[in-house]
Amino acid sequence: MDFFDDIFKKLFPKRNKTIPLIKENLKRSEKDELAFQIWSSSADAKYWLARIYESYHLKREGLVSKDIEVHLFASAASNGVAITYTNAMSSKQFRFLFDKLKESVLQLPYPYKLYTSDRAHYERTNYIETIEKHYLKPVYGTSNEVKNELKTDGQLPQFYGNVLIEYIQIDGEPSFIRLLANIYSDRLFLDALPFEELVEKVLK
Repeated sequence: MDFFDDIFKKLFPKRNKTIPLIKENLKRSEKDELAFQIWSSSADAKYWLARIYESYHLKREGLVSKDIEVHLFASAASNGVAITYTNAMSSKQFRFLFDKLKESVLQLPYPYKLYTSDRAHYERTNYIETIEKHYLKPVYGTSNEVKNELKTDGQLPQFYGNVLIEYIQIDGEPSFIRLLANIYSDRLFLDALPFEELVEKVLK
């Protein structure tokens, strides 16, 4: 298998029915939540988001960032970006980034709700993989944007689709964060908004 194909399959694997060793609701302590809120509005957060956004655009243009490695995924049903952990960040900062992406989706001009947040531990061949997950879905019928679109042709707006954010750790060490937008293609829904627009809004 080609080296880059191997990396790509690890970053954007096909979903399977592997049963986790442990699965639990993801809930931060009050101390962690306070630390996150302080970081979220700090210059440090803006700095890292800007650097990741720059790396994302370099990747789209076929260039490689020298400090933050990102990978892109696109198919008929999903679009995604994976952000590889860098030692220039602390593990706490990287976890904050994961939660920041969730908060940014909830603050989009289109209404989203947090459907589930959980943590699962999987036993792989040579390591333990931990996946923390935020899964967000559009809310229908609760905003002017929804009402206006429903008046046009009766189709439901899906905005950017269902948004999945995952933080992957290998043997307890940070590995990468994955942001995926899964879209509907049937006639009940309007076309999804561009994934590039979603990335811009959550990283700026």
